[in-house]
Amino acid sequence: MRGEFYGSDRVLQEHIDVFFNEGSSSKGKRTRYVPRAILMDTNMADLAMIAQDGGVGDLYRPENIIGNDESSGNCYAKAFHTEGPDLADRALETVRKEVEKCNCLQGVQFTHSTSGGTGSGLTGLVLKTLRDYLDKSSKCIMQTFTLAPAPGVSDVVLEPYNAALCMQDLLEYCDQVFLFDNQAMSEICTKALEKDMPKMTDLNSVVAQCMSGITACLRFTGPLNSDLRKLQTNLVPFKNAHFLINGLAPLTAETSKKYRMTGNVLDLAQQMFSKDNVTVKCDPLNPGDQFHGILKARFLASWGSWRGSFQTKEVDQVLYDIQKSGSRYDKFFPDWIPNSIASNICRIPAKHVGESVVFTSNNTAVHEVFDRAIKNWDQIYKSKSYIHVFEQDGISTQDWPHS
Repeated sequence: MRGEFYGSDRVLQEHIDVFFNEGSSSKGKRTRYVPRAILMDTNMADLAMIAQDGGVGDLYRPENIIGNDESSGNCYAKAFHTEGPDLADRALETVRKEVEKCNCLQGVQFTHSTSGGTGSGLTGLVLKTLRDYLDKSSKCIMQTFTLAPAPGVSDVVLEPYNAALCMQDLLEYCDQVFLFDNQAMSEICTKALEKDMPKMTDLNSVVAQCMSGITACLRFTGPLNSDLRKLQTNLVPFKNAHFLINGLAPLTAETSKKYRMTGNVLDLAQQMFSKDNVTVKCDPLNPGDQFHGILKARFLASWGSWRGSFQTKEVDQVLYDIQKSGSRYDKFFPDWIPNSIASNICRIPAKHVGESVVFTSNNTAVHEVFDRAIKNWDQIYKSKSYIHVFEQDGISTQDWPHS
């Protein structure tokens, strides 16, 4: 990749500055574009692997790669209190320079994990630092694409502590949290896409497809446009209820594509509501069971990001039929929000998928993610194990019950 634009569509070229800065240009050569991105880690070896990668390493500006060789040791406290402050200051200065190049700053996006020390602690610290800085001038939407702990899958002993402390930071300093976990995405790859042994690139492509769909309204025009502030207004009906789950469609194996109609709005809508298409382990269509104390799932608010040559009238009609009284899904929508599904339509289809939709919902089933985290936290905290690891790096005794 060289960071060059190929094509003749002026509309696409005019919107390239949403995520890219214009770099060097010379006579007879194409203009180079540099991603408006910052790579951070407490392990320079991992960052060096990206910088030296022949595919994407040449894309990123070297001064936007920030890290050190101290390592967080899979500990939130070390990344937040010990190693993080210096990196956060450098990140703030880099963000300030990037913000000055923006015409209309809407938000900042993070991609991170809650299991390890850097993903939880350093992300929490940078979130806090940027929130204090950016909120002084304008309302900036803080989005995170968060890898939550997967049920029964972990190679980090301190994951319950890291996840609980990170979730507290996400609750206080973030506006929109899009949740993912490795088990849900592995099942998407094995069941829907029929891959025998999903690789990390397969899981990453699922996250990338969700991110691309959600941000398509910023990068391309369409009959129904949107932005990050509209997403915030429509998806967060109550303060702090900003933990969101994603569903995407189509998810079809190569051998089964010939049996599906491309771009059928109803078919895509049925797929995006399926629990098998959700990128985090929970059931958004859980009917509940009062006898066993299982809560019924409800869609408090939802957003459909459609990409392709869809007609606004057809999309609106399908979404209305889904939530109208007496429909199959009617019981999963609250009575006090008459029309809880908003949408935008982008004319440019997804690169490798074609006509598609990413469905983001504020669903009460997200409590399953927190219930698992709380259960794991209780089990490890009951014996007070590993507490000293966090306390020696700045976590006080009073912080534990709070988390």
